[in-house]
Amino acid sequence: MKNRQPQEHDNQTPLWETYRRMEPYLGLGFTFTVTILAFLFLGRWLDSKWGTSPWLLITGAALGLILGFVHMFSTLNQLNQQNSHNGDSNSD
Repeated sequence: MKNRQPQEHDNQTPLWETYRRMEPYLGLGFTFTVTILAFLFLGRWLDSKWGTSPWLLITGAALGLILGFVHMFSTLNQLNQQNSHNGDSNSD
């Protein structure tokens, strides 16, 4: 039995190319969630230290949400600019 080498016309090639193009977007949800949770737990911890419950918890969650959105939108904007630039150069 002969080992089969992937060919350019294989159906797997476009799938791997799709995964390669999706790679920068896949971590955005994880980063967004971790940012919110980190600030939420920081606010909870500070509330327990200073006895300000629930104000720093709410502030931490809101700050994490805002920073998560800012990071997500700036990353998406940067990736879209790169993709539009690459699309312009590929149309030649």
